[in-house]
Amino acid sequence: MDAPQRKSSEEGSEAYPADSIRASYRIIARICLDAGLDNADADDLAQDLWEWLIRKGVPNSAIATPWLKAAVQNYVLRFRRRSYWQRVREGRSLESAPEPQASALLPMLESNELIDRIASLLPKTERNLLALLRRGYSNAEAAQILKIPRGSRSYHYSQIVAYARREAKRRNILPQKNH
Repeated sequence: MDAPQRKSSEEGSEAYPADSIRASYRIIARICLDAGLDNADADDLAQDLWEWLIRKGVPNSAIATPWLKAAVQNYVLRFRRRSYWQRVREGRSLESAPEPQASALLPMLESNELIDRIASLLPKTERNLLALLRRGYSNAEAAQILKIPRGSRSYHYSQIVAYARREAKRRNILPQKNH
């Protein structure tokens, strides 16, 4: 495959030598990696920068100067800004989202079993209160539905909590206190 032609300048049209392209591409990719980008992003950025160099017709002699490092650093900054704002607007990318796992349901199932066990131990009023709380009602709403007087709401709620603590302690699932 022929090397890409740069735009004509005062000296006329000349091609970028393939070894110059490969050497500068490696330099660009290395600077991107040193800046903290991963391999795929470094390659993408190097390709974008080389495309820009060819389109603009940057002289071959300028590519091997400190100017190239500064150009790469500017591209890295623009890439990071664009990536940041894209994350802010669109959220986490699909590639960075963790794979769903079936084991995440296990603690929920265990906690439901524990709550079912606690409910079976509770007196009728507390059992009904817990059932409404599990359906999403607030303590005040559930107590009002059950016609529990205001002064007794905290007592019945504390009974549920006390039963839950005893059952959790019995199952040895409460965190241990460090003295």
